[in-house]
Amino acid sequence: MKKRIIYLIVFLLLAPSYGDGGQLFGGRKSKSKSRPSSKPVSNTNEQDEPFREESTPAVTSRKNIESVIPVKRIPQGWIFRGELLSPWEANLPAVLSVIPDTTLEVIYQDDSRTTNDGIVIPIKRASVEFQYSSRLTVEQIVLEFTNVDFIYSTTNNNDSHYLLSAITKKVGLKDTGFPQLTADDIIKHKVLMEYGTPKEFDGVWHIYEEPLSTFRARELDERNLKVEMTSTSVEKMINKAVEDMYSKQGIEYKKRLMIQGIDL
Repeated sequence: MKKRIIYLIVFLLLAPSYGDGGQLFGGRKSKSKSRPSSKPVSNTNEQDEPFREESTPAVTSRKNIESVIPVKRIPQGWIFRGELLSPWEANLPAVLSVIPDTTLEVIYQDDSRTTNDGIVIPIKRASVEFQYSSRLTVEQIVLEFTNVDFIYSTTNNNDSHYLLSAITKKVGLKDTGFPQLTADDIIKHKVLMEYGTPKEFDGVWHIYEEPLSTFRARELDERNLKVEMTSTSVEKMINKAVEDMYSKQGIEYKKRLMIQGIDL
C-alpha cells in the first residue's frame, strides 16, 4: 500500500514536465507550419521579375517611334498652296483649265535627241509661263510639257498629246521688314526640315529623288532661290518610245509595216 502511494506521488510530480514537453513539441510544430508560408512570398517575387523584363522593350520601342521625324514626300506634280492641282502626265488642256489667267500663251518648241547610232530623234515640247504673287513672295513659274506620242507617229501633234513633265520656279522674297526672310531661311525650313536630308548636295543644288519625281533647290542670292522638279515617269516613257521606234528591232519592225503597203 505504501508503495502504491509512493508511485502515485512520483507520477503527480512528473506530470507537469510532460505538459511542458508537449508544449515544446507543439511549438515546434507551429514553427514548422510557418515555413511553407514563406513560399508564396518567393513565388510572388518570381512572378514580379518577368513582368519587369517584359515592360522594358515596350518603353524602348516607344522611344524609337517618337524619335522618328516625319518628312514630306517631294511634289508629285504642280502644287499650289499645299494642294495638288496637276499631277505628272496631265495633258496640256487639263492643266490650262486650272490656271486662272486664260490669256497665257503656249510656247511650242522643237527638241531632239541623238541615239548611240547617231540617229537624231525629233521631240516636241511646250511650255507655259506665268507669275504668282503672295504676301511674302513673287514666283515665276514655268510648266513644261513633252509630246511622247510624237515619237511613235508625227500625226500625234495636238495639245492633248503634251504631258506635264517638268516645273521650274524662281522665288523672290519681298521686303518683310524686321526680321527679313532670306533664301537660306527658305532652304532650311521649307526644304531641309520638310523633305529631310537630300540624296545629294553638289555644293549648289539640294537634290531629292523618288520613284516618280526629282526635286532640286538652290539659292540664287540672298533674296532669290530656284526650284526645279521633273517627272521620272515621262522620261521613262520617252526612253521606251525611242527604244521601240529607233532601236535595230524597232527599225526592222517599222520597215515591215511600210513594206506591207507595197504590191509586187
